[in-house]
Amino acid sequence: MNKAPTLLVRARALTGFAELVSDLGGDVDGLLSGVGMTTQMLAQPEATISMPGVVALLENAASQLAAPDFGLLLAKRQDFSALGPIALIASRANTVGKALVAIARNLPYHVARTSLRMQAGPAAGLAWLRYELPPEVGVEQRQSVEMCCLMLIQTLRMLSGDAGADWRVVLAHRHGFPLPRYREIFASEVACQQSGNGVIFPESLLENVLDSRNPQIRVAVERFVAHLIRRSPLDLACQIEELIARQLADDGCSLADIARQLAMNERTLQRRLDAQKIRFTDILDRVRRKQAREFLAQSALPLSEVAALLGYSDQRSLSRACRRWFDTTPGAMRTHI
Repeated sequence: MNKAPTLLVRARALTGFAELVSDLGGDVDGLLSGVGMTTQMLAQPEATISMPGVVALLENAASQLAAPDFGLLLAKRQDFSALGPIALIASRANTVGKALVAIARNLPYHVARTSLRMQAGPAAGLAWLRYELPPEVGVEQRQSVEMCCLMLIQTLRMLSGDAGADWRVVLAHRHGFPLPRYREIFASEVACQQSGNGVIFPESLLENVLDSRNPQIRVAVERFVAHLIRRSPLDLACQIEELIARQLADDGCSLADIARQLAMNERTLQRRLDAQKIRFTDILDRVRRKQAREFLAQSALPLSEVAALLGYSDQRSLSRACRRWFDTTPGAMRTHI
């Protein structure tokens, strides 16, 4: 019998969960234990936890707390934790379309096998940014899908600077509460029982040039980096590691990129690294090696996707790196993790 593929998600997907459950008068520990989780598992945002467990947890919370909009309420608490890394990735793109491509490329780092793709909309001149969870996570996905679609439309608004009042959110499932409430939360038209999930908007938006001075993107990046620095105020290498980890799949990361995100001159950053006898290339290699272990442990990720997530242009580069790091091939490494 073939082993079911491992589907994992970063613990940051549940940022704000404990606080929301408490505010709604629920039992945080009881809900978590019901899906085999603990509050300690959520303490490290970058740790990986079961995706089916997260999907079931949100459905259970909505049911037990009589909160049919639980996923949407949780998404509202995640602007900083989710949009910060997204803004970091998008800040290097020059159009809205290219920013969305970069975000989609990096998405498996956060949620394995989640699909985000652009396709033609239902009428000429419209585009559909389509979002799907893998079917293996379970039949009931409403809370997770609605939560992610709200994050999606917030991201699109941040990138475009457009309020999107004429956009349309489409959901494959039946509505869980009256449609006016959906329209209030999404601030756009919402249609349920459609052929998929996502946001439909004017195709011309994809060609909009991203303004490097876009205040929403800049503020999201600055808040994210400031939070990162507060966590590791004296550890420059740790700060750089986290920044690299969040955007490695987007054509790699350069010293210049990291310096700009840390609000430093590139030469200043290089001097600080030299003073600590730290090489940027060593940090990059260390991040790749750590992530390679994580991604190879996720059997749901094809090796070609693992290579792309590590910033490699082809699978052969991954093979050479694995031989150097682990003295074995990626496939052999995967069977022993």
